[in-house]
Amino acid sequence: MHTFSRRRTLSGGVALSALLLAPRGATAHTQSRPNIVWIVCHDIHAQLLGCYGNALAVTPAIDQMAYTGIRFDKAYATTPVCSPSRFSMLTGISPQSWAPAENMRSVAKVASYIQALPQYMRAGGYYCTNNVFTDYNCDFDPQLIWDECSITAHWRKRPKNTPFFSVYNYLITHESHVFETTPLVTDPKKVEVPPYLPDTPEIRDALARNIDMVNEQDKAVAYILAELEQDGLTEETIVFFLADHGGVAPRTKRYCYEGGLNVPFIVHFPQKYAHLAHRPLAQASQDLVSLVDMAPTTLTLAGLDVPQIMQGQTIFGPASITPRHYVFSGRNRMDECYDLMRTVTDGHYRYIRNYMPHRIYGQHNSYEWMGRAYQSWQTEWLAGRLDQTQSAFWLPKPAEELYDLRKDPHQVHNLAQNPEAQDRFRELSAVLDQHMLETHDNGFVPETTEKQGYFISREPGVYPLDVLLPLANRAIARNAKNKEQFYKLLSHHNEVIRYWAAIGLLILQDSLGGRMIGQIRRCFLAETSPSVRAIQSEILLNSNQGREAAPWLAATIRNPADSTAALAALVTVTWSRRSQVLAIKPAVEVALNAKNVPTTLEGILMLFAVKSAARYLDTVLAGTYRPQGTIKKEDSSAMFRSPAGQLLLKAMGGMPGNPHI
Repeated sequence: MHTFSRRRTLSGGVALSALLLAPRGATAHTQSRPNIVWIVCHDIHAQLLGCYGNALAVTPAIDQMAYTGIRFDKAYATTPVCSPSRFSMLTGISPQSWAPAENMRSVAKVASYIQALPQYMRAGGYYCTNNVFTDYNCDFDPQLIWDECSITAHWRKRPKNTPFFSVYNYLITHESHVFETTPLVTDPKKVEVPPYLPDTPEIRDALARNIDMVNEQDKAVAYILAELEQDGLTEETIVFFLADHGGVAPRTKRYCYEGGLNVPFIVHFPQKYAHLAHRPLAQASQDLVSLVDMAPTTLTLAGLDVPQIMQGQTIFGPASITPRHYVFSGRNRMDECYDLMRTVTDGHYRYIRNYMPHRIYGQHNSYEWMGRAYQSWQTEWLAGRLDQTQSAFWLPKPAEELYDLRKDPHQVHNLAQNPEAQDRFRELSAVLDQHMLETHDNGFVPETTEKQGYFISREPGVYPLDVLLPLANRAIARNAKNKEQFYKLLSHHNEVIRYWAAIGLLILQDSLGGRMIGQIRRCFLAETSPSVRAIQSEILLNSNQGREAAPWLAATIRNPADSTAALAALVTVTWSRRSQVLAIKPAVEVALNAKNVPTTLEGILMLFAVKSAARYLDTVLAGTYRPQGTIKKEDSSAMFRSPAGQLLLKAMGGMPGNPHI
């Protein structure tokens, strides 16, 4: 397996920002404050660990933390992928509230408005280090927010008698290691294959390799705990062990099921600070936890005030703790794949709302498909060898899903239409609506829209969520009675409303008829938003009325300098049904072979997404795509050598390679 190392290891908004940065309430500073350590791993579903019930795992250090500390069984990420999840941990704010932070990847503009957790901690007298991953999905400068952020950052460099906050990030369990072919330690014959996956050698290999990675991670945890012991700090330090999200077998990472969202969350409390836990030690807790709670909890443990803008709740602290009743999560764009899901759990049931039900779960993601397990699963699907449960991943999604997590731990029996589950269904649906409104969920904003973000989206008229949320909910209902209303809204002055009206029509495209298609064509000709035009183009191409849409798509794809528009156009062509798309193939080749190197980190990230989408589409249009075939990989060395590319490398811990890590 792996040798251990830490490397692997502004007008109205300004006033509102000042108000929300004010503390929620005064907290007295204690004379003796705890040191705080976060050990943050990539891609671990809680059930992979021995202390969570995996008999094949060998994780003695982590298990010991659980047996003497507090193990939380119902801890959840805000998103099932790393960068947006880490945004929530750094800011205490849901990435869904601050577009485009909810997308994988993006650069949300936050540094002019708020401070990051380590800045608050440093102002409160803590020495703060990060080692070394900084993929925060926003524009915070790691060298400014930490005392030290490097592969050698350590609490041992702090001034004498200074409390410390140290974060250690590890890539040992990252998805990329599932792609390896090194000999396995865990016997693949002994792993349990979940019912939604076919039983193939490649899938068993991924499941076993995932356990090997977790076992290796345990050694890194033991190393940090041993250093604390050597320094005589074990009884002075609160230690958190957690993962940024679940993973990493198919249908875990990136997906809004338990495998992608339920994370290990274990906390060591010294007896000196046990009173801050408000729970008995050496026991498991069934309290709900969200990773957005990490920042306010850390501030509270340090005796510092929590800014009002933080949306997380305090898990521990000197005052009594208000328990969570729900945890909210979601999925937006994943690399080159557009999607939008929102979900809530009460710990017993999970409700999921799919805002793009016309897209299948199994959209081809170039990084995911480097995994032999995904290749195997799709091969079995194309060969017709899957049962109904295993096939669901390759079919359009239901608008809503509801699962009883106690009776159905793999979430394969959707209760959304079950009469006996309607009370819980209605409760969780209403709670999700309320949460989206309260947090001003930015998820409906198309990426080509310039006005997005926490404060900008709250300006009058920019993002009328009270109108958008009911509109999007009607769009996914697949009710043909709504199509006239959707058509009328294509003339609305607000781009985001036009976008969701167009999606509603796309979902209903089989019932539109020639007259309405002609009306949509006229709207397309008058439309100025690339995102809206892309959706309208898909309707027109699918209806054989794409004579104007096809040239526009080709021209947009040929211009990767406007990468957000180019990606929207590529996705449209990928999912369009008709033969007209073949005429667009030369434009796809132009995008694929573009040599421009963006000067910004945003540009680098979006160009990677554009080229990934173009590579896949090129093989589909050529008729050469095979799940296990080789799609020619992009030579990204020039981009990584650029100043913006160097920023990306640093964010990934200095690892060269694909920015999807």
